Amino acid sequence: MLTFVLSLFYSGYVEPIHDYPETRREIVVDTFHGQEVSDPYRWLEDDVRKNEEVAAWVDAENIVTREYLDSIEVLPEIDKALTNAWNYPKQGSPFHRGTRWFQSRNTGLQNHSVLYTGDSPKNINEVLLDPNSFSEDGTRALSMYSPSPEGTYLTWGISDAGSDWSVWYSKNLITGEPLPEVMRDIKTSSPAWLPDETGFYYSRYPKTNGHIETTNGQQLWFHTVGTEQSEDKLIWSDPEHPDRFYGASVTKDGGWLVVSVSEGTSSNNALLVKGPNESELRWQVPNFVASFELIGGIGNTLWFKTDDKAPRGKIISVTFEDSHALVKDVIPEQKNILRGADVVGGKITATWLEDASTKATVHSLDGNELYTVKMPGIGTAGGFGGHNDDQVVYWSYSSYNYPPSTFTLDLNSGKTELFWKTAFPLDLSEMVVQRSFVTSSDGAKVPLFIVSHKDTVLDGNNPVLLYGYGGFDISILPYFSPSRAVWMKMGGVYAVACIRGGSEYGKEWHEGGMLANKQQVFDDFIASAEWLIEHKWTNTNKLAIQGGSNGGLLVGACMTQRPDLFGACLPAVGVMDMLRFPLFTVGWAWTSDYGSPDDPDMFPILYGYSPYHNLKKGTSYPPTLVTTGDTDDRVVPGHSFKFAAALQHAHVGANPVMIRIETRAGHGAGKPTKLRIEEAADVYAFLYEALGM
Repeated sequence: MLTFVLSLFYSGYVEPIHDYPETRREIVVDTFHGQEVSDPYRWLEDDVRKNEEVAAWVDAENIVTREYLDSIEVLPEIDKALTNAWNYPKQGSPFHRGTRWFQSRNTGLQNHSVLYTGDSPKNINEVLLDPNSFSEDGTRALSMYSPSPEGTYLTWGISDAGSDWSVWYSKNLITGEPLPEVMRDIKTSSPAWLPDETGFYYSRYPKTNGHIETTNGQQLWFHTVGTEQSEDKLIWSDPEHPDRFYGASVTKDGGWLVVSVSEGTSSNNALLVKGPNESELRWQVPNFVASFELIGGIGNTLWFKTDDKAPRGKIISVTFEDSHALVKDVIPEQKNILRGADVVGGKITATWLEDASTKATVHSLDGNELYTVKMPGIGTAGGFGGHNDDQVVYWSYSSYNYPPSTFTLDLNSGKTELFWKTAFPLDLSEMVVQRSFVTSSDGAKVPLFIVSHKDTVLDGNNPVLLYGYGGFDISILPYFSPSRAVWMKMGGVYAVACIRGGSEYGKEWHEGGMLANKQQVFDDFIASAEWLIEHKWTNTNKLAIQGGSNGGLLVGACMTQRPDLFGACLPAVGVMDMLRFPLFTVGWAWTSDYGSPDDPDMFPILYGYSPYHNLKKGTSYPPTLVTTGDTDDRVVPGHSFKFAAALQHAHVGANPVMIRIETRAGHGAGKPTKLRIEEAADVYAFLYEALGM
């Protein structure tokens, strides 16, 4: 790729409907495989904390957006309704380490959930860790926490301003004393404790001049409890493959170390293993042709969930005897998609996707199905994990009209009981969930969930919010959201399209929407939008689309390809420049799903749908509210900055096309409740106005 900058000039915007800030355009031209590509807003890629001009642009855009949103009379009412809806007790499922029990809870409007501990599932009342004390404004958050196997120690991470980077701390739970170590250079990792609690394995990055800007070269280390990080032992490093990530697990019984080695964000991985009496890691699966996920171990037998020669998933066992490994199929591939599994209480618990809704089964260790767990309805269940001597496990269930609740399962009898039910303040009894199937451009059937009031009339005039993601082998399943409940109380309909690129139907569904097949993702989403119109749920003026991160790319691509189809567009923290995404933070890892612009075969595909590059001057685009955080270090805000500037330059007409930039906020994880409510209120007020509600 060649780049040159010729000169600088300024350009204003269409008037007089919305007075957008004047954004400098410069002539920057890159050459990809003989194709010249202009990038007039390259300067907006700079860090807002280091570039005064970018910071001034952010302030100017936020002033315009804030003035517009504050002029919408119903905004205070929507904010009040969201605050009321969010104000209900929330709990995670209880779990134990040794005889000590743990649970996270939120009284309702706390910015972050609090970690409690106790001596039984029904007596977890001692505050162990309160993230609300980390900062006054709630922008420092708990990124992870990990008790040791017997509950003697706790290690936890804190992230600042929404960053993916975190700093780890530890304490002795018996004495209450903090441990001396403070651990840094860590991103998306968690401790893998030894059974004897003397230490743990974890992944971190090499320090570069005291600060890390890029995310490659991850290494596996071992930390001994009570010692400084500088004394940690390097376990595995591969400078020849800096694009590899390492995820360590240690079996609860047997002490086997299993390290998942992945390249970029590919769902395929290799495996390194080390037995309890072995001194070095060795390759068990040296290639990257399938996915392997450790689900448990007893003695010298390990169980894995894999899609090796089984794209919908299966469970295998590996028994190590001397220098040999005996591999057996335990639960073969089935019609439904194997989503998760655990070895617990001498049994295997498994969760499946049946047309994007959860089914759960319990099996003997040799794979025989013992029974199916009864679900409350069409929704999403999780949990079912624990220890090899547990006889009761906890699991959670939720759906669009069913707030998260916790159940117990007696593994021996199969009996399920409600342990804790959410007391949600709004009446959801008249909200119904239905699942339809949309025929996409290639004839495939795409699941479409629709949530509405039971008396909704199909007259083609309902405001509909259509959500999608479509990438990285991630399933978008039925889940509960207080803000979605408010949207429906406002008279809206909520729809979710389970499009290609995700894992709703296994490996083939994912691969059908990645690399050269990425356009199929957008076709699936557009087909879902057209289906909603055809079946009289809504019309083009009343249909809004929303997605975040890879889903932000989805919205950006669909609105540039079909600006006539939508009444409003909400791209959040999106990947908008498909020619430069590999250059920032962890963006290089996404080439496993997107492909690389340096590849002459992939370049025309990426360029063909890149939202930033496909905005056309003189086009009337739908009302659009771009949202991002100024300190997002996963999808850098420059993506959204450049897209918003280019959109405002290209757009003609009365529709507002604006950007809302949260300060001291990242990609979304750890965002305090207060900021979540404020953002949701702004989004729904924007939709209220745009869709004429």
